[in-house]
Amino acid sequence: MNMEDRLKEKINNIIDELKIIVGYTKSNIPLRVNPIFIENKDEIKNLIFNNLCINNLATYAYTLSQEIDGKIGIILKSCDTKSIVQLISEELINRDKIKLIVVSCSGVIDYKKVKNSLSGAEIISAKIDTENINIKTIDKSFNLKIKDFYSDKCYWCDIYENPPIFDEFIESDVKLSVEKKLKYEDINEFEKLSLKEIFSFWQEEFSHCIRCYACRNICPLEVCKDRCITQLEEPHWQTQKITANEAKFFQLIRVFHLAGRCVECGECQRACPINIPLLKLMKKVNKEIERLFDYKPGLKIESKPPLLTFKKIEENIKEDKIV
Repeated sequence: MNMEDRLKEKINNIIDELKIIVGYTKSNIPLRVNPIFIENKDEIKNLIFNNLCINNLATYAYTLSQEIDGKIGIILKSCDTKSIVQLISEELINRDKIKLIVVSCSGVIDYKKVKNSLSGAEIISAKIDTENINIKTIDKSFNLKIKDFYSDKCYWCDIYENPPIFDEFIESDVKLSVEKKLKYEDINEFEKLSLKEIFSFWQEEFSHCIRCYACRNICPLEVCKDRCITQLEEPHWQTQKITANEAKFFQLIRVFHLAGRCVECGECQRACPINIPLLKLMKKVNKEIERLFDYKPGLKIESKPPLLTFKKIEENIKEDKIV
């Protein structure tokens, strides 16, 4: 019995105790999957789980746990469980209301990377085996190596077989096999730029922001969408103008809102229609949070984000030396 069949068998055994189960199903778009919301056993046959399942279904955890009277099940990759840990640690969801069905991950393919390698050509069909992505466009065929098209987070992931939390665990048939990278390798290189160069880089990136709020809406930790500063009339913090300065204000508020909370699932960057490298911002903040407070979000329920707590004296912050 393969991994997908074992997952379906597990869901079949536990569905009666749950109001709804969130999982993955096929999409009509090549190299994509869709979320599926299962309420009865007849729908289980539509479940899938493969290396196209890049979406972090923890995004649905807060809303469903608030709206549904009963227990919900969510199918997650190991890395996605960090979002649930963080939500529980901040007391935003009740642990007893969620059953976590976690599948060890063999890596997920980044659709945007594939599209970029094809210079944006429309993908007509795609087939995947353990090592290759075979793609057909209108006038060409391509054979791509999967190892080059994983999501960035896969290259530094160290919990794909060891999730910090789960109720049911399904082992993958294939082990993640990638050439490991240092998590902050790209940030370390970026920090070598001058402040003027860094400012110019972000000013240019933010000038493209269309204020669609896809980054905010898909984030599993940004649960205050109805009370977001972008939509408040009182106090009225932000206009609806689409400018670089307004976009910069919005994005920097997001960054500090998520400081010490972001688990770097990358959904914000994946959802961005104009490809602003939002994860670069969050990784920089997380790097500093780790340096100052020795804290990594999403790993321990009992740990609280350092910026949600208060100490009169922080050992690693030398206030007398701050100019």
